[in-house]
Amino acid sequence: MSERLHRLIAIVRADFLIRLRRPSTIVVFLLLSAVPYLWIPKPSTGRALMQIGGQRVLYNSAAIGMATAMLGTIFIGLAAFYVVSNALRRDVLSRCGYVIASTTMRGSEYIIGKFAGNVVFLSVFMGGFMLTSMAMVLVRGEAPLEPLVFIGQYLMLVPPAIVFVSAAAILFESTPLLRSKAGDVFYFFFWIMVMTTVTVTMEKGGGGNWAPYFDVSGMGVLLRQMKDYYNTNSLSIGSSSFDAAKGTLDFGGLRLTGYWLSTRLVATLWPMVMLLGARVFFHRFDPARVRATPNEKARRSWLGRINFMAKPIARLIVHAGNTLVSASGRASLLRSAMTDALTTIAAFPLTAVAMIGLAIAALSMDAKSLLTGLMPLALAFCAIAIADIASREKRAGTTALVFATPSLRTNFVLWKFTSTLIVALAFLAIPLARAIALQPSSALPLLVGILFTTAAATTLGIISSNPKTFIVAFLTFWYITTQDKGLSPKLDFAGWFGTATPLVIATYAALALVMLLGAGVFHGWELRRRW
Repeated sequence: MSERLHRLIAIVRADFLIRLRRPSTIVVFLLLSAVPYLWIPKPSTGRALMQIGGQRVLYNSAAIGMATAMLGTIFIGLAAFYVVSNALRRDVLSRCGYVIASTTMRGSEYIIGKFAGNVVFLSVFMGGFMLTSMAMVLVRGEAPLEPLVFIGQYLMLVPPAIVFVSAAAILFESTPLLRSKAGDVFYFFFWIMVMTTVTVTMEKGGGGNWAPYFDVSGMGVLLRQMKDYYNTNSLSIGSSSFDAAKGTLDFGGLRLTGYWLSTRLVATLWPMVMLLGARVFFHRFDPARVRATPNEKARRSWLGRINFMAKPIARLIVHAGNTLVSASGRASLLRSAMTDALTTIAAFPLTAVAMIGLAIAALSMDAKSLLTGLMPLALAFCAIAIADIASREKRAGTTALVFATPSLRTNFVLWKFTSTLIVALAFLAIPLARAIALQPSSALPLLVGILFTTAAATTLGIISSNPKTFIVAFLTFWYITTQDKGLSPKLDFAGWFGTATPLVIATYAALALVMLLGAGVFHGWELRRRW
């Protein structure tokens, strides 16, 4: 028993230290820690962090603790999965997995160790975030700091989300169907579905016997307690303007009764059931399964089979593109970008099928259905297709080969941005042309939206060397935008809902330029440091 415990501790310690030493971890932590300062406005500005029933909530430990804990829970649910969902892959790439496979360690021990490593890392991460949030009580608080009250709000909300994400990350990595880019996208909607289904059910008073036990986000608990203890469904968390004439409210925090304690404990424990599924699919670093050739993988995976069947269509597009590249004359940056774009389509033939499917759908729609229905969906598919273009060389270890060409080494950011833009324009060509033909005023915002998306994909890919960074950032922004449906013109970045003003369009164009300049600065720094 002691040997198993020592092995478990060794896995957790190694995982924690590896992640803690990454520069990206420090950057994410610093960015997240800066959010409370930006998110908690001074009441003198006419804006408040939290309102209940239209009344501004006083800045005490309970209010700031609950609000920042909810923010942390949302961050964990949406982004933390993409931070920790590489534990098994890292051991495959480093060859440590094959060493582990040669020992007497059981697969279940390894799965539990990796899960515990995720839990410890995210717990420490959130502990640091909680300490920085506590500082805001000293900076902008209207009552003394009460550490135990603050900690109580975090313990009420955060643990279920940490356990859920930690277990889901292991399940997705262990399952062939889910460890791909498609799995990264599926997780985003899986989390949204789990969160919204339970929250809406509890808000409407339904699911009284089961819903609270599945509330991993804590949002349902919050809304239910607002209704039970404050007799209101009106709750606002985040910087918003308030009416000083309605007075203030002294919020006492979420209440931990025996009932709520039992529901939060069950919500923390049930996600561990996903570990059983992970154990079933875990390959235990079997060389016959881990080192399968691409063709073997294609035949075993349903996504691979579809990709395999789509190859003839992709070959036609790639052949036509190669003909165009050959006719373009001597070597140039544009020609290199076109070749790189064709590589993307050849590597993922489903892109070609999606292009044809979107083109057929666009030709049969009216202007409103096309702009508000198909175009948002098309851009989401496009974003998934272009997510790994900028980080492909670093992940494959072929950066040195690419940098052997001086023009690509110095113009790497421009090359990748051009390649990404070519794929995006090819992907959206027919829907874009159809939308402009039906509604000419949509041309500029649609083009700026594509420019903004491709610039973000290029910048985040170059800086993070990981397509998951762009996927989670874009899908989160995309989800908020589509749910807003144009009510906030500032969110209508592609003009889908026709509410984007000229200033909004110009702002997104400027942001695209700023991101590319930032990527250029980062690439130049990397060249000086490594090359």
